[in-house]
Amino acid sequence: MRNDDIRHAARLLIRVLRGEQLETALELPGAALASARIRAWVYGVCRHYFSLSEQLSVLCITPLPKLDREVLAVLLLGLYQLTHSDAKPHAVVSESVEAIKRLHKASAAVLVNAILRKADRDYKPCTLIGKHELPDWLITKLRDAYGEQFVGRYLGRLNGRMPQCLRVNQHKISPKAFHDSLRNHEISFTTVRQDATVRLRTPQRTNTIPGYAEGWFSVQDASAQIPVRELDIRPGLRVLDACAAPGNKAFQLLEHDIELTAIDINPARRAWCEIESKRLGLPLTIIESDATSLTWWDSTPYDRILLDAPCSATGTIGRHPDVKIHREPLQIVALQARQIQLLSNLWQVLAPDGLLMYATCSLLPEENDAVIEQLVEGRTDVQVETLDLQPSDQPLIIPQEFGTQIFPDSQWGDGFYLAKLRKTATTQ
Repeated sequence: MRNDDIRHAARLLIRVLRGEQLETALELPGAALASARIRAWVYGVCRHYFSLSEQLSVLCITPLPKLDREVLAVLLLGLYQLTHSDAKPHAVVSESVEAIKRLHKASAAVLVNAILRKADRDYKPCTLIGKHELPDWLITKLRDAYGEQFVGRYLGRLNGRMPQCLRVNQHKISPKAFHDSLRNHEISFTTVRQDATVRLRTPQRTNTIPGYAEGWFSVQDASAQIPVRELDIRPGLRVLDACAAPGNKAFQLLEHDIELTAIDINPARRAWCEIESKRLGLPLTIIESDATSLTWWDSTPYDRILLDAPCSATGTIGRHPDVKIHREPLQIVALQARQIQLLSNLWQVLAPDGLLMYATCSLLPEENDAVIEQLVEGRTDVQVETLDLQPSDQPLIIPQEFGTQIFPDSQWGDGFYLAKLRKTATTQ
């Protein structure tokens, strides 16, 4: 029954609104019962959260923060169906009313009925927040960083759905052979930047793609593949992946004949890493340790270091729409402090003439160029290297003072920042 679906979706949405990551909420016990429709509803509400909240604020006398959480969730889900689906309005209203009763909030049935009956299917947001589906603080930061023209012409595209991209596991199969397999199964695709990066024209379940069980590919965003590609990995190098969980970039590194150390303060999805390691035929052990300390280091310098730093993930909003609901300005300050600490500490373990790739999936200069500036200003042994990225690699790539900012695009991938740093012989 649809009202049971709405009830189940409401419970999942409540977890997200409380601060839980959307993907985590959908992976919890019980969430496995979520149908594709339920998942689409919850993702849809997160994607359109600010415009839905704007209209709901107009329709509801009670301020939204004061609404009962079950009532708010059902209203958002109902409003999403009314404005972003072809569902019949009377069915959405009646099923939402029944759902709130099944959530033991029968006293709110009249309110839910009244508000959803007044909803405007053609509602046009009046505020920048609603129009761009982003919080005001983030709009302000992006405007300050990239200008008014960026906000006017590009900001709305940050919410575009991101493509399903694969990385060919060349430890197991050549890109050409994998392409031939996709063609033989009549799966339409295109390559992104290089033959080993494949974008499916129509997303599908991963385990239905040929070669999944054989470990022929990994699921990895095209932009997320660039840091390793640009790190000049060669056989025999000693390499550190300093924030390795959940392991995608570590597996990409392991396709080369290198000596890899992978650490993470909280190796999330350890079980997933073990399963992927067996499937891909790439042995990976993530050591649980903090990269802001040196307790894990054996005193032998690294030729290459990948620092995919924890960040606001504002470049992945199209893929993870809950990010824009959860992030707050003070979090950016705390993240920057940790990023600076990570970079400064890891510079100590980089060998002379070695390369360090600093990467984030953030669009905010505070987490990107400003972090590199802190390192460069305090040392004399840092040389910024040029990245081999062409305008054709992605529609919007903006060189910064130290690194390069890649903006998200629905045909190419998530937003990423990259800075490639070489340690010169001159020491501090």
